[in-house]
Amino acid sequence: MNFTKYILISLIALGSASAWAQSTDKESNKVQIFTYEEKANLQNWFQQEIQRMELSQEQEADYSSVITYYIAKIARLDDKDQEYTREEFKAKLEEYLVKQDMDLKEILSDEQFTIHKEIYGEFLRSAYKRWGIEEN
Repeated sequence: MNFTKYILISLIALGSASAWAQSTDKESNKVQIFTYEEKANLQNWFQQEIQRMELSQEQEADYSSVITYYIAKIARLDDKDQEYTREEFKAKLEEYLVKQDMDLKEILSDEQFTIHKEIYGEFLRSAYKRWGIEEN
């Protein structure tokens, strides 16, 4: 599944310098929360887990598009130039996650969405821990 690599790269961009940075200024503001080894482990784990969703080709494309869109937005939340308070950061993150879930519910079956929430939840728990914020 080539799309899983694409999605995983997007997920890992959540805590690292990403391909979406357009300038040196943006790049210097990136915060990296996962080490290279952790990213590699996340990639392997994600590739195995995402296969459980058994997505059609159309679902794969739509899923990838939605995840990539929101990860790009989420990846900018902890950049040094954002200057969000902990509460503002968490509120904006939750806003994006709610919108992402609404979009994903339109393309995934209930079972697929449950699997997505499980997989994505594991990733978010790691990110929350690194960001030093409590989960809801």
